[in-house]
Amino acid sequence: MATTGMRPKKRDNDVAFFTKVLPDTVKAQLNVARLAKVTRLYDDKTKAEVQPLDKKSDGSSRAPLIGVHVGKTKRDVIEVGDVVIVLFMDRSIANFDGSNNEFELSAKRMHDLNDSFIVEVY
Repeated sequence: MATTGMRPKKRDNDVAFFTKVLPDTVKAQLNVARLAKVTRLYDDKTKAEVQPLDKKSDGSSRAPLIGVHVGKTKRDVIEVGDVVIVLFMDRSIANFDGSNNEFELSAKRMHDLNDSFIVEVY
């Protein structure tokens, strides 16, 4: 917007909000995938604890993720110390039992850190 010495119109502020502020806010809250290091494997290797590798904007480490599901094809190759790709499911998987049966959603959460799967070992 060119400087005219006049105050911006309200509509200009609305447009900036919807084109810049709102999308960045939504993206900052959305979990899609993350690189992490395996710090612990459960005995049957169906779940793991991982430490996200990307730091927060203030330089501190992110909290570890616990109870991360391990995909069936990765259970034979995954080891503590491996770098993995963790995906976050669209919906709550708290009631998922590992079978091919449909399950009820236990919460309305979406793309939550609690609903994570290891899908690749790097």
